[in-house]
Amino acid sequence: MDNNNTVNFPNQRQRNAVLRFLHLYVISYVYFFIFTSQFSPLEQLYKNGVLWLCKHVFQQQQVEYIKMTGSGDTTLDYWVVAVNIGLAAIAALVVILTDKKQRTFKDLHWFTVVVVRYYVAMIMLSYGFAKLHNGQFPANSIGRLEEKVGDMSPMGMVWTMMGSSTGYTFVSGLLEAMGGFLLLFRRTKTFGALFSMTVMINVALLNFFYDVPVKIFSSHIVLFCVFMVSGDAIALYRFFILHQPSQLRFQKRTSDKRWKRNTLIGVKCLVIAFFIFSSSSMLFYTPPAVPMEGAYSVEKLIINNQRVPLCSNDSVGWKKILISHAGKTSIILNNDSTRAFQGLVDTGKKTLTLRKTERDNIYAYLHYNVQKDSIIFAGNIGSDSVRMKTIKKKKEDYKLNRRGFHWINEYPFNR
Repeated sequence: MDNNNTVNFPNQRQRNAVLRFLHLYVISYVYFFIFTSQFSPLEQLYKNGVLWLCKHVFQQQQVEYIKMTGSGDTTLDYWVVAVNIGLAAIAALVVILTDKKQRTFKDLHWFTVVVVRYYVAMIMLSYGFAKLHNGQFPANSIGRLEEKVGDMSPMGMVWTMMGSSTGYTFVSGLLEAMGGFLLLFRRTKTFGALFSMTVMINVALLNFFYDVPVKIFSSHIVLFCVFMVSGDAIALYRFFILHQPSQLRFQKRTSDKRWKRNTLIGVKCLVIAFFIFSSSSMLFYTPPAVPMEGAYSVEKLIINNQRVPLCSNDSVGWKKILISHAGKTSIILNNDSTRAFQGLVDTGKKTLTLRKTERDNIYAYLHYNVQKDSIIFAGNIGSDSVRMKTIKKKKEDYKLNRRGFHWINEYPFNR
């Protein structure tokens, strides 16, 4: 009996040390990620430091700091994750070796849960409000509606799907915002974490399987939700799996004085107000109107008094004029190649001016005349005179926008 105790005791100490290390490692990594993520003011400084390590220590000369790309999955971002993993392990090891009392760091764990709660709540509210009204997924532009499905990127397919259904996008944003609100309060934090995790798993899967470059960030939000419910894992297992009565942990405020409690409540109200105010700005965003918006299919084209065949496969004739954004116009040529221009529509003078860039000379200067069933463009393309008859197609003329919702479908409308 004594021999067994003597053998098991060092094993138990080693096991406890490993668990304490893993616990501290997770906590350290959480802070490293939060303070260096895309919403942190330290992001740029930290990435510059990681970039220096890549070039001078790891000899990764090809790594670059590419700013404002919209991608969170750059090579440097993966290096940031690797460096965070290493620093978190070092921080945990230093604490373990210097902590003579072998503390469990229970208070640090609960404080970290609070930090993660508010961080994930901010993210959920931000992305949720962005989906409620013409934010993250605006209605599909003329250029997108004219694009062939087979030529779309997987990410473009997701944006097209979301942009084609205002209702689905609104509900998606509402669910994300609900998850954020639930995380703001201690009594609903566990439900909020489970709710947010369910929503974000779907988001992460879309990012992974449609190659949306937010894989790192969305995966971490899911893992943060797991971290928040980890303290209630046993209670949840007993309730959902074993069907036994269980009770979730509730961390009460430890402030013994009234003024401290009131101060905490006041700070919390300010934080919530800041989250809502900073996230709800997209609710009041109205995209600028696009004069002459539409796709203009060329029915007849005359250049220098000579008619250009529409069925030809040349790079001279125009097949379509796409006016999809304010200040931008695309021309699809007969050979199906596309040329993008800066387009200025003057509705007073009824003119369309095309330039490659603001400083370039005018590429095309066209007057337009709206007739009953067509629109005539006449003017110059470079030194050539041109006149073309076009048929306009508006957003509401596309099947994707025109179909709408039907309770009853005798046959599936799968076109």
